Amino acid sequence: MPLVAGIGTGSPAPGPLSGRVVAACVHLTPETVVLVEALRGLGARLRLCAANPLSTQDGVAAHLRRMPGVDVVLGNADWDGYRWAVQQVADQGADLVIDDGADLILAMQAHPRSDRLLLGACENTSTGALRLQMAQDAGKLDIPVFSITRGAAKRLYDDRHGTGQSVLDALLRTTNLLLAGRVAVVAGYGTCGRAIAGRLRALGARVVVTEISPQAALEANLDGLAVRPMVEAIRAADLVVTATGSRDVVTEQHLAHAKNGVILANAGHFDVEIDSEWLRHIGPGVQVRPGLVSYSLPSGQDVLLAAEGRVVNLAAAEGHPPAVMDITFATVALCLLELGSPDPKGANVNLSPAYRAGLHPVPGHIDTTVARLALRDAGVGLDLPTQAQKEYLQTWGGPARTGAIPDHAE
Repeated sequence: MPLVAGIGTGSPAPGPLSGRVVAACVHLTPETVVLVEALRGLGARLRLCAANPLSTQDGVAAHLRRMPGVDVVLGNADWDGYRWAVQQVADQGADLVIDDGADLILAMQAHPRSDRLLLGACENTSTGALRLQMAQDAGKLDIPVFSITRGAAKRLYDDRHGTGQSVLDALLRTTNLLLAGRVAVVAGYGTCGRAIAGRLRALGARVVVTEISPQAALEANLDGLAVRPMVEAIRAADLVVTATGSRDVVTEQHLAHAKNGVILANAGHFDVEIDSEWLRHIGPGVQVRPGLVSYSLPSGQDVLLAAEGRVVNLAAAEGHPPAVMDITFATVALCLLELGSPDPKGANVNLSPAYRAGLHPVPGHIDTTVARLALRDAGVGLDLPTQAQKEYLQTWGGPARTGAIPDHAE
């Protein structure tokens, strides 16, 4: 992860984030260690909790706990333990926040600490950005938050390529299913859903998309995919993957129409897209493979649930490759510097009108910087615009071309 690792190396001590406390609710994976080391190199202290207990690697958590200036709070591997850990981190306060899903940001806003000013935050997921947008619309978002998923470089690497590859990796690990010829239903045709559908299609699956957005459904249709309501699509499905960021995408009502042996997997951030609680309520289930449990429905058929309905690429595989997280975490680190570095007069840059309270896209100069660094690391060169090209692209009031106009021109 050269982009992230190189961010703090040129900073003179004590660092532009010296004295800042960064609270983070993130996946505790080896890639996160690289981000933590970079932020420590910038002078920050960190308090961490796990965004998903099933993605937490014990060795990583132990390593982080041994790092000076880093606190790690872990609860039990269930919803109560997760909420307890988030609240513990929130109660201690912070200057800056990194979040996967917005729970930590919203908890810290609900009970702010008077002794520490919360300057701003970075939200990594589409689900979290949606929740924060609703909070903003309700007048309940009091800090600037950068929506990292709205960065072009991050969206390209993380959602399109990282999610597409890692979800397929998890499906193959948990099911050992031959995808060619199978009917695969993808719920949601956003950036992540398109990536998953494309990978499934490339391996020979017959892909059906379910959507609530007319525009996304139209795109899927123009991409040559069948688009059906879930209650119809699930009848022929061998595999259902949810990637909507919403809840109740596959419920008891849908499963009553499912074919025997259908496999269910969730690629959304929270485990509410598939009604896994109802499945566990009808019986204990039988583990047929690591990370794959079979449940017998009252209607007679069996369904198989991957990774307990949690985000499958992290709970049943290794998540995004390091090269993908390098882009995402480089964007996060540069956004934190934008929010938390003091200017020469002692004021914080987040007091600029550009970063008032509310949800913001990744600043264009940061997105461009990350893209340029990634290209440089890949050994890719770019053309430079000439002065004439710059002037041409800045001209709007004159003719589109210069020189003599032929007599026959109309």
